[in-house]
Amino acid sequence: MRMSQKIRMGFTLIELLVVIAIIAVLIALLLPAVQQAREAARRSQCKNNLKQLGLAMHNYVDVHNGLPIAGVASTAGGAYVGRDSWGYFHRILPYLEQTAVYNSLIRTFVPTEQRM
Repeated sequence: MRMSQKIRMGFTLIELLVVIAIIAVLIALLLPAVQQAREAARRSQCKNNLKQLGLAMHNYVDVHNGLPIAGVASTAGGAYVGRDSWGYFHRILPYLEQTAVYNSLIRTFVPTEQRM
C-alpha cells in the first residue's frame, strides 16, 4: 500500500521539454507580427519627418516670400570667389524648431558684419 500512495514532486524531463517547445513555437509565431509593427513604426516616423520638412519649407516661404536657395556662387569682379556653404537645410533650421543649432552655426561660421 505504501507504493500506491507515493506523492510525485516536480516535473519530468519530457514535460519540461514539451513546455519549452510550446513556448518556442509561440515565440516563432509572434516574431513576424513584432517585426511588422516595428516596420510600421519606422514608416510612420519617416512620414512624420518628411511632413515636418514640408511644413518648415512652407513656413520659410511665408516669412521670406520664396523658397530657400541651395547655395550661392559668389564672384568679385568676374572672378569666382567661393560658394556659400549654407544650403536650404541650414536655412530652414529655425522652422524645424532647431533655433539653438541655427544660432550656433551662425556664431561659428558667419562673420559678425554679415549676420542678419
